[in-house]
Amino acid sequence: MVLKTVTTFLTTTPVRGTRTYEYKNILVNVCFFILIMEMCERLCYYGLTGSIKVLFQSRFNYSSFQASALTNVLPSFVYITPLLGGYVADEIWGRFKTITLFGFIYLAGVILMSISVKPGSVNKTLFMFSCFGLLALGAGGIKANVVTLGGDQFGNSAEHQKQKEQFFNYFYWAINIGAGISYGYLAQMATNGSGDISEEYGFFWSFMICTIALGLALITFLSASGRYILLPASGGTMGTFFNVFKNSLRTSWEAWGIVLGGILMACGFVLNVGAAFIEDKDVNKQVSIAGCVTAGVGVLLSGILCVDISWVGNEEENATQLDRKGTDSNSPLSAQSTGNPVKSAKELWRVIPAVLCATSFWVAYNQMSSNFYAQSCQMNLLLGGSTQLNAAVLNVGDCIAIVVCIPLFDSFLYPFIERCKGSKFTVLQKMACGFIVTCIALVAAALIEIERRKSGVVSFESDGKSYSNCAPVYSESNPDTCEEDSSGFIGKKTCMSNLSVFWMAIPYFLIGVGECLISVQVYELCYTEIPVEMRSTAQAINLFTTGLASAIAAGLTVAFQNDIPNDLNKGRLEVRTFMEMTIFKLGLGPY
Repeated sequence: MVLKTVTTFLTTTPVRGTRTYEYKNILVNVCFFILIMEMCERLCYYGLTGSIKVLFQSRFNYSSFQASALTNVLPSFVYITPLLGGYVADEIWGRFKTITLFGFIYLAGVILMSISVKPGSVNKTLFMFSCFGLLALGAGGIKANVVTLGGDQFGNSAEHQKQKEQFFNYFYWAINIGAGISYGYLAQMATNGSGDISEEYGFFWSFMICTIALGLALITFLSASGRYILLPASGGTMGTFFNVFKNSLRTSWEAWGIVLGGILMACGFVLNVGAAFIEDKDVNKQVSIAGCVTAGVGVLLSGILCVDISWVGNEEENATQLDRKGTDSNSPLSAQSTGNPVKSAKELWRVIPAVLCATSFWVAYNQMSSNFYAQSCQMNLLLGGSTQLNAAVLNVGDCIAIVVCIPLFDSFLYPFIERCKGSKFTVLQKMACGFIVTCIALVAAALIEIERRKSGVVSFESDGKSYSNCAPVYSESNPDTCEEDSSGFIGKKTCMSNLSVFWMAIPYFLIGVGECLISVQVYELCYTEIPVEMRSTAQAINLFTTGLASAIAAGLTVAFQNDIPNDLNKGRLEVRTFMEMTIFKLGLGPY
């Protein structure tokens, strides 16, 4: 019965425009449901991943650098699967069906993750499968399509375009409201418990709340199905796109260079992800170095060759127009559609350099959940008495920056800059400012780490609460591992430094400002500058670079493992941070 229902759902072709524009305010009456879904889904995702580094260390006995690497690997899996989600949506099922199917795969993964961390029945194999398999596939599969489905609800009229711009801003707000709740409450519950929930059951109940949130997200989304404009899958757009590229290979060396760049990025991705799971330190270090170099060269090569797209399909400019009968200027189907496959391909290739440039930002962004987190865990976490802050709560600083800065920038800063310079403040100029702010964030984090090591440790107290509740336990004989016997772990707890953890709010906040200046612009580029038939594909490519950046971040953590021991007082974490600044310089040259 279930299989028959799913088959019927997937094989039934949606009608173009299942509603008319009887709603004056599309944002409130239609997109509100999409925004609520996104908020609940992000609450679920960040609730699961906010303290996952501690879970890897405390439940599955990984060392600090391994836990950091795996924490970076997870988003690399999540953001590689949007390529599949974008393809399926654009070519086969359309966005609504794709979101629904992958959403239920996502829900199955979250349920199994919750079961796998229940005290008394912790199952590492089940957790790894449900986390790196089902969750990554489900979350990634819907990721490229939710924002695009929201954008599809608007036509070309001035009022609709104004509402669409507001939608993209509110969409990012929804993401960060959900993330703020997760980091502010669920992350703290996971490691410390809450009320009647003991510390032992913290992860289990925080994961159960995430499961409920995702279920609510799917119910909200499906309940408004009759309100959505459901554009059909283009059925051949991707094939046409690749045919145009294949024809370009006959006459253009640039196209062959991009093929090489793509192969290098794919190889770098595989090497960096593989390095995080290799236990031999010498081997994983060499593999990660090779992966980072390979991926970096691929990004640079592809980005440079896509700056001039004159090589794309010169002979096919007079391709047959796509069928656009029955549409009008106010219809979503007519919005941004070129009607020419070669022009559509060119529009997609044209935004690739900006998307690839954002890769270096996402490498830095990933530090908030790994090395920034590890650094914060060895700072003074005490809130008064013996109560400790979970360092994941600092991610709220990133969320606050986004929620505050997006409307502030749009309403005041951008208009002010345009008045001063007498011209438009372009997307690329905003991104350049974002890179500068992110570099300042990395410098701040490195300087704070240097000062942290100088500050000494919190005085020992008889109840042992001067030890960090989120830094790893380690063996004195081998600081990178824990010793284990039949009674459990025998190791040394990590002391907190005297420097207050709230200093780390500075780099977290600055990363959020950089995200406003970079990520929001790229999201908008991948929608407004792309023909309607390729928007899910464009978002998928954008998210792929995010996944590639996560893999590079994991590779860098493994490569610098000697500087990131379990006890950071015996390492030099700032070396790893300064290396990211070098990556920024390499990325800004072509930019």
